[in-house]
Amino acid sequence: MRWKRALGFAAIYLFIYVISFAIYFLFLIQLHMTVYSYTLDWVLLNPRLALDIIFTELTRSPLSLFIIILCSFILGFITDWGLRILKRHVSLRKRKQRTEFNHPKT
Repeated sequence: MRWKRALGFAAIYLFIYVISFAIYFLFLIQLHMTVYSYTLDWVLLNPRLALDIIFTELTRSPLSLFIIILCSFILGFITDWGLRILKRHVSLRKRKQRTEFNHPKT
């Protein structure tokens, strides 16, 4: 069960990386309109082709794609680990409060 949750977090982080790359890509198009043969309007009107361009840019360097996926997995496992520690801490604190409430000091 923990693996599924960690992989879910990794998928979320990968989605965030891809979205941030897409925003960065659109920013680059705005800055360098003369370098690219397409404009921002063209990218926004053709989202399928824009996604193909983004995928091509991501896969141009397999090492960078591998690093993005690896970082997503690492962040997913760290998030899962942090949530488990937080959940355990909260449950211990609740248990301690219940025992203090049931057995008050005299």
